[in-house]
Amino acid sequence: MSGDPTDPAAGLRRLRELFDASADLDPVERERFLSRLAGADAGLRDRLQAMLSDSGRTAPHLASPIAASAPAAGAESAVGTRLGPYFLTRLIGVGGMGSVYEAARADDQFEKRVAIKMVQAGPLGAETLVRFRRERQILASLEHPNIATLLDGGVSPDGTPFLVMEYIDGEPLTAWCDGRKLPLRARLLLFAQVCAAVQYAHSKLVVHRDLKPANILVNPEGQVKLLDFGIARLLGGGEGDPAVPATRAEARAFTPEYASPEQIRGDALGTASDTYSLGVVLFELLAGRRPHSGTDHVAQVRRHGEGSDSVPRPSTVASAAAAGARGLPGQAALRSQLSGDLDAILLKALRPEPAQRFGSAQELADDLRRYLDGLPVRSRHGGTAYRLGKFVRRRGAAVAAAALILATLVGGVIATRREADSARRAQERAERVSGFLSDLLRSVRPETGGRDVPVSELLDAAARQVPALRSKDPDVCQELETVLGDSYLALGRFDEAEREFRGALALGERVFGARSMEVASLLSDLGVVDLDRGEPERADSLLRKALEVGRAAGGEDDTLTATILSNIGTAAHARGDMKAAERWHRQALALRRRLFPPDHHYVISSTSNLAVALGEQGRWAEAESLHRSALAAARTHLTPPDATLAVIENALATALDLQDKIAGADSMYLDVIRQRRALLGEGHPDLAFTEMNYALFCLDRGRIQQAAGISRQVLAARGKSLPESHPAVAAALQALGRAEDRLGHPRGAERALQESLALRRKYLPAGHWLIASSVSALGEHYLIAHDLQRAEPMLVESERALEQQFGAQNQRTQTAIKRLADLYAAKHSPREATRWRSRLRHPTA
Repeated sequence: MSGDPTDPAAGLRRLRELFDASADLDPVERERFLSRLAGADAGLRDRLQAMLSDSGRTAPHLASPIAASAPAAGAESAVGTRLGPYFLTRLIGVGGMGSVYEAARADDQFEKRVAIKMVQAGPLGAETLVRFRRERQILASLEHPNIATLLDGGVSPDGTPFLVMEYIDGEPLTAWCDGRKLPLRARLLLFAQVCAAVQYAHSKLVVHRDLKPANILVNPEGQVKLLDFGIARLLGGGEGDPAVPATRAEARAFTPEYASPEQIRGDALGTASDTYSLGVVLFELLAGRRPHSGTDHVAQVRRHGEGSDSVPRPSTVASAAAAGARGLPGQAALRSQLSGDLDAILLKALRPEPAQRFGSAQELADDLRRYLDGLPVRSRHGGTAYRLGKFVRRRGAAVAAAALILATLVGGVIATRREADSARRAQERAERVSGFLSDLLRSVRPETGGRDVPVSELLDAAARQVPALRSKDPDVCQELETVLGDSYLALGRFDEAEREFRGALALGERVFGARSMEVASLLSDLGVVDLDRGEPERADSLLRKALEVGRAAGGEDDTLTATILSNIGTAAHARGDMKAAERWHRQALALRRRLFPPDHHYVISSTSNLAVALGEQGRWAEAESLHRSALAAARTHLTPPDATLAVIENALATALDLQDKIAGADSMYLDVIRQRRALLGEGHPDLAFTEMNYALFCLDRGRIQQAAGISRQVLAARGKSLPESHPAVAAALQALGRAEDRLGHPRGAERALQESLALRRKYLPAGHWLIASSVSALGEHYLIAHDLQRAEPMLVESERALEQQFGAQNQRTQTAIKRLADLYAAKHSPREATRWRSRLRHPTA
């Protein structure tokens, strides 16, 4: 089939056909193919060879990377055009299936760069279109923090389907690690994120089929993103698309250097194929080279049928250059680290027989985790001497961990002490605190006549004995007061928590020194008390001091530092500084991703916190994507009722609420309320916070009686479990006041709204958006009462403040704008009313 040389489109189609026919050939076959073509059309052959030579390079920032080739004229011509709500701003890659463009929303709904992947223009076969649609369906089913998110999808005016993906600013996994000279431990922690993503995809019956560093990007925050499910196959006949034949070309769509033997043979693929590819990626990540070249690997599989088991041990092939890229002084140091356990793990992952490999990506990750924890790895069949050696090498960690064995009846924890000599003392303190609490339990039982003793009574009994311990046993008393402070905080008893933490802080400065990690931890605890109590300015001051002390004590990349960074971000959010909140939460998330696996509750929590900060800035697409990825990760190992799960769902419910996604927000709020009621009981501050949000949700949806009832229920805890400064009190008063207005009770409405405003002015810094919200709500009350002279300045002032904080399109600002439109309509000022109504997203509302 030859194209008309005078027709550029025909020439492009011919080039596309030749590329599709040759892209997956091995090097020898490809050279023969090009030689045959050279005699017919040398120019066409040169253009094809240029595309093929570039086809292994992937733009590092593509959300769904396609091999970058010379951009075709037809692809370039699409730049500047509109595709649905998107403008295509730049061509960033062309490959065998389609083109990838950078794009931006064309309707100002939100500001976000995206990557759009679409099939090249021109006559297309039904098989290619069906395969593309299948990719879209597969991606739509995957929600995981380490898998590139599908944001949208559609069909262009000429019938071409397209995907809208995250635009990921990242580097391939190996390049990211080498560029930063990451040591082996850091590389393994990063690789755990890859395993988690692959395991999640497998749980959804999806096999990736093309795992390689170019499809595993790492963003600047250190988060892995697994990309390009364009050749993924759904497992199981019911999930596949019968319209897609299992053609030879489809079966050959892989990268030979990373392909499993069964993939090269064209056999049906299971999850073990991805496990093999993970092994190749890990081999390269650790040793600095792949276990075999693509040509040799393919030839061996074809020659031996079952594949070759002559994979070298990584410890025998690592080079001096690889050692330097891993921050090691020489080749011997790297080979020593790889020898033994890592050799055994990699050789098992790369077994030619699928049944002899790891049974899943999770099994591979688990063995790597055992290696990192100093435990015997399951891939290595060592004897008694091996296991004994492992025990001896990790003994220091075991001693430190023993300090955590605190048999308290209140669920308190003692912070681990990093220095080996302090571990022994910490263990002794833990045992003495545990003994104290056990004695206390025995002592109260006779007094109660056998009745059950509430936890709060036990805490109060313990707290009464603290003064006598301070001078006699200060280090034990310091530990005990920390446990009591944690426990009071968990119960929402903020004053008691502060009292115990301050006592522990004073003793901690004497016992450990003013510049110690123990003191930094207690300062952070005190900051959290002020956060939960609704005093963000005081909290921020304490938390910044905690960060300073911790860093002075040598804490930089540790769990305490990550916690303090996260708490500072929460304080910034509470003060209304969303950009600062985003910065702090990004730092905390990046550090936690380095320290923990991707499904750890700390990583999930930080992901959710960052999503909240983005949502408060109106960046809803980014925010909701992060919320859903955090929730997906949490649901992989948490079962409701669960405190962490409730936090994640509460944040997503609020995000859906603020986007007017009513059904999703309603059901999620109710689920969070059920969980928190079961876990915490009535009146707990965390439950009150969710109930307050739900009351406002009901109010805005016209469920007035329900909103009033929930608000009164929250306010019943005022002065008991809820201090006056707690945000739920002012918010519930605002919701109640607005409900009373709609129920025809103007006096009660004004009283509640004025009290809400007074509380916020008392406890929040000047200029906080919640003050503007209260002013707007009170202004609305005067509008309803037709006191327009009082209403106007309040509504004008609050709209200006909210727009400055959030922008005109944010739901909070839109509410203020609508109130102004209603005001001027009531004042019979049609021009002003029309001007304000024109600024509404839905002007007829």
